[in-house]
This record gives sequence, structure tokens and C-alpha cells, in this order.
Amino acid sequence: MTLVVRQATAKDVNIAVPLLLEAGEHLLVSIFGNGEHDDAFGFLHAAWLRGNGQYGFENHWLACHNDEVVGIISCWHDHLPDNFDRDTLLAITDYYGLDMALDVVMRSQRYSASLNSPMALELCIGHIAVVASARRKGVGTAMIRFMEHYARTLGKFALVLDVEQSNRQALGFYHALGFREQQTTPPFIQLAKGIPPLM
Repeated sequence: MTLVVRQATAKDVNIAVPLLLEAGEHLLVSIFGNGEHDDAFGFLHAAWLRGNGQYGFENHWLACHNDEVVGIISCWHDHLPDNFDRDTLLAITDYYGLDMALDVVMRSQRYSASLNSPMALELCIGHIAVVASARRKGVGTAMIRFMEHYARTLGKFALVLDVEQSNRQALGFYHALGFREQQTTPPFIQLAKGIPPLM
């Protein structure tokens, strides 16, 4: 399968947001929907169109086959804009209103305590999903390879990601690509893979 990985745009919203939600459905529905799938979807749709912040299109890349989107991926690192976290919070408060936004932030903090921020020489990847019809065809691997190259351009020496301990299929996939367990903070395992620098 010939793939191109490109920067996402606002126009990708209808294919990208379902994939984004699928990438961490249990977590995202819990945080942004308080258990309601449609509520989480509505927030992610609005946040995507804003562009900025953690769930905006500006921080996502899409794998495409014959111009058809077949995968999504995102990343975080210490070179993100100074207003990245503020924009993420604004997306939440603008969508939910201040009172409900506080509840969302509280739910988020329950999980974020188990997630580890990337260190200075690490690129953290996430929001990874592949459409059902394109699975086991190298899409996930191609997106990881793209992020390895991107990490090198940023001067990073490792990719890191967090996976739920119960997601044995994902753990097997990442182990096959050379990721190894770095630390465990239930319910997540952080995996890491070293990246040779550009010569």
C-alpha cells in the first residue's frame, strides 16, 4: 500500500474526528463525555475545527492512500507553542461553559496523573488509529516511521507513548517495532524507542 503522511486540515474533520475518538475511546468518552459517546464526539469535533491545542487539526497528521484518509497520529514535545495548553483549556471552556469545564478538567486530571510528559530529548506520540479496512497493511508502521523522521528534525533521540496495560494487541504491535517498556503507572505503560540521530 502506497501511503503519504500529511498535515491534517480543518476540512478533514468528518473522517479525522471519528478516528481520533477511536484512538482512545474509553479514555476520551470518560473525560469529555462523562460516559456519553456523543458528548465526547461533539467536543472533539469542535476542538478539531479550532485548529490549535491538543485536539485541533494543527497538531495531527493523517496517513492517506490514494487521497483517502486511512490513519491518524499526533505528537507532543517541549517545542510546542507557549499557548498550547491554554488553547486546549479554552477549547474545553468554550464548548462546555465554565461550570461543566471544571468537571471535565477534574476527570482529565485523574488520568493525567498516570501519564508522563516527554523529557527534553523525547517526542511523545499518541492519538494513533487506523481505519478498519486498512489495518494490517503497514499504515501504523508508516505513521510511526514518519514520526521517527519528525523527531530527528526536532533533535529528539527517542519516541515515547503511553498504552493501557490491558491493550495487549497494541503492546504487541509497538514491541514488534522496537519499543520497550520505560515505566508503568497503572493503568498505563509508557513505551520508548531510541532513534539514531541524522548523520
